Amino acid sequence: MWIIPVLFLACGYAAVLFGTGRFLQPSHDRLRLKRLDNPALIQTLARGWAALTSNGSLERITDELAVRRRGPLG
Repeated sequence: MWIIPVLFLACGYAAVLFGTGRFLQPSHDRLRLKRLDNPALIQTLARGWAALTSNGSLERITDELAVRRRGPLG
């Protein structure tokens, strides 16, 4: 019975990694979700893992959020 909470946590963590990796990828390089294949999915998860384990990438996320809120011209 302990497997259900473990699977739930693992799927949630994978979703966080995927979302972070997808957000960090430049918008002109992002594939549509329907076009994602296994190597692209693994690369996105790895990018999310790298972002969560380093400090510099998280600063990039906050910088991009600030730019999107203000607009491209400042």
